[in-house]
Amino acid sequence: MFGNLGDMKQMYDKYKKLQETLKNTVIRAREGGVLIDITAEMKIKNVKIEDESLLDPNMKESLEEAIKASIEKGQNKAQEVAMQKTKDTLGFDPNDIASMMGGGGGGGMPNMPGLK
Repeated sequence: MFGNLGDMKQMYDKYKKLQETLKNTVIRAREGGVLIDITAEMKIKNVKIEDESLLDPNMKESLEEAIKASIEKGQNKAQEVAMQKTKDTLGFDPNDIASMMGGGGGGGMPNMPGLK
């Protein structure tokens, strides 16, 4: 895949740019009165309870469910955004990396920080 050091440096620069892009991309997810801001690196930046009735002790279970649902929604969207930004920045589908590296089929993302 990499023919020379120049190619490796170019890929490294693209990867560093991708890391910065994912770090600075924030996705907002809202579910059941709870708002979550999460980066494309899957780091939660903010949690806000918009529906204050959820703060009633009798609403504990509803609040927990809303937080969980908001996080899951945010994570799913962040994964989609990260995948697209990876394709745009690196110029290939990260799901194809195993075949590009000479490995077997299927794959998903390698263990790259911010790309889970």
